[in-house]
Amino acid sequence: MLGTLYNAAAVAVGATVGLVLGRRLPESLRRVTFQALGLFTLGLAVLMIGEMQDPFAVFLSLVVGAGVGQTLGLHERLERWTAGAASGGLVQAVLLFCVGAMTVVGCMEDGIHGDASILYAKGTMDLVSSAFLAAAAGRGVLWAAPAVLVIQGALTLGFMGLGDTLSAELVAEGSALGGVLLLGLGLDLLQVKSLPLVNFLPALAALPLVRWGLEWVGA
Repeated sequence: MLGTLYNAAAVAVGATVGLVLGRRLPESLRRVTFQALGLFTLGLAVLMIGEMQDPFAVFLSLVVGAGVGQTLGLHERLERWTAGAASGGLVQAVLLFCVGAMTVVGCMEDGIHGDASILYAKGTMDLVSSAFLAAAAGRGVLWAAPAVLVIQGALTLGFMGLGDTLSAELVAEGSALGGVLLLGLGLDLLQVKSLPLVNFLPALAALPLVRWGLEWVGA
């Protein structure tokens, strides 16, 4: 759990620095920073999507997850919950810091093998990213620190319980699915298209069930 604690603290420190510096930065520099984050996110998404081995399973997981998220109104619920609570940049930050190959693999290594080195590297990257994102998007980025603590902590504890039962294929498909979600985030950061990305998050939980169903029917 030390890797997750470091990661959450890094986001909090980075966001605080970004908020302080953000008041002194011109709007044009903020826009460029936002665009740089968007381009980097798109590049990372492409790399992660390149790990995809079973596109049909990823597609079905997205459809199922989006249906669940839309039915539950996750995006709308989050917007209502954060309304008036200094929520600028919260959704982008949570997705950026909590959805990705480094999150999944880092928590897996920490939970199964007790090796937090990947999370330490990710935390250092998030320290820099959170400062830039907070300067561009606002105080909601600071709220992502407890989200990192809860989400990564839960993943690490979950992997502790699962042990070595997860297949390498499932981890790879999870990373590819995270890349698809990051692709949507990159488009949002670049202001190309704003998507209700929170509604797609159940796809990550649906993926193991979809893969099991496809294997059961022999697809």
